[in-house]
Amino acid sequence: MDVNDLTLTTSFGWIDFSKEQRNKVGAVLDLLKFEGMVDELGLGTVRDILADRMFPGISTIQTKAKYFFYIPYILWDYQLLPPGQKKKISPSKFLDDTEHEIMWELAPKYQDGDGVIGISKKKTERIARRPSAIYWNGLYTFGLIDTRGLGAESFLKNCAKRTLSDLLSSSSNGDDVTKDDAEVDFENIFRIKIPYKKDWRNNLTIELDEGEAQILKDHIKSRANKTLLSLLVEEDKIWNVFSAADNFSEFATACESLKMPSPIFKEIQLAHDFSELMYGSHLFYNVMIQEKKFGNGFYLNEWESWKNRILDNLMLGNAFNPDEIFSLGKVNRDETVLFIKEFWKMANQGFEDEKSLKRIITNQEFGVKGGKARIFPEKLHDVKEKEWIGLRHFEYRFRQAKVIINDIRNPK
Repeated sequence: MDVNDLTLTTSFGWIDFSKEQRNKVGAVLDLLKFEGMVDELGLGTVRDILADRMFPGISTIQTKAKYFFYIPYILWDYQLLPPGQKKKISPSKFLDDTEHEIMWELAPKYQDGDGVIGISKKKTERIARRPSAIYWNGLYTFGLIDTRGLGAESFLKNCAKRTLSDLLSSSSNGDDVTKDDAEVDFENIFRIKIPYKKDWRNNLTIELDEGEAQILKDHIKSRANKTLLSLLVEEDKIWNVFSAADNFSEFATACESLKMPSPIFKEIQLAHDFSELMYGSHLFYNVMIQEKKFGNGFYLNEWESWKNRILDNLMLGNAFNPDEIFSLGKVNRDETVLFIKEFWKMANQGFEDEKSLKRIITNQEFGVKGGKARIFPEKLHDVKEKEWIGLRHFEYRFRQAKVIINDIRNPK
């Protein structure tokens, strides 16, 4: 059956069972709004394979490197609470409360935000995506906390259960055990891999100090070795080119004049060429929806120009092979893999068969969005004349990585 003969309606929702499930759903929604655009053709999962290879532990909603230390410091504080106080509050609640307090301790110092998460909220409001949720994967990736790959809620609950019997047995010593006494016989129940800093809340700032910067640098070099991220942390010349670039594409083309390990350079080339190739798919998608709603040829000249020079604009030229990307990670939809391969094949043939091109783009959008696809006339309501919809070139967390690396390289 042709998808154009279908009329479907769909909706998105979930049953809110737990805080951890809310965080997981929030992470999915963050991907959907990545770089301020909706992923109309479902190519974000492939983009993220390359982003994970180049910038592991970095996400699109991280703001400052300091948060990689706030969360471990808070959990250190919880570990050092007297047993009686631990019985009264869970690790998760303690973390939630302290994150909220930190936000408002930082707020007067950073009126324009400057990377403080949640600063736009009213003081009584709690932020939906706490720093611990945003940075949790990075904490594990860089080995700052050994979470064993568990989500924050599961990890903290498991650690709390493990210590329950210890807390109960400690009651024989009374609930008034002092913090200094607790430190004498202390177990690192959260498996935190950075040293505790007793005065970390004194004169709280959003910048790393020199010691923290060195710790994070060492962990990245150890746990993210042989990645672009590690190279940028270490190599001044490459960092200078990266920091001066306005976007990932500009940095990638500049890399041709730099000396770097060939596997890292190859990943940069693949990322650049995949972005350039898939820009064409989004470009023609906009040609199609403009024509469908307004009957105009807007973006058509840009499309003709793009398709005539696509092979010249690729760093690898016609040696580009999308299978090399698919070998780096799992793509959720087999249909997306087939779409990319077919689009690449058509590029090599000069996009001679426009009817087939329209068919694969239509089917790809329908496979990703179902009844919300703009192949259905009633779903064109948000299409405005001469205005782009969807993704453009991929940035692969370029801007977030620049901020995090700059924090490491320039501590206060």
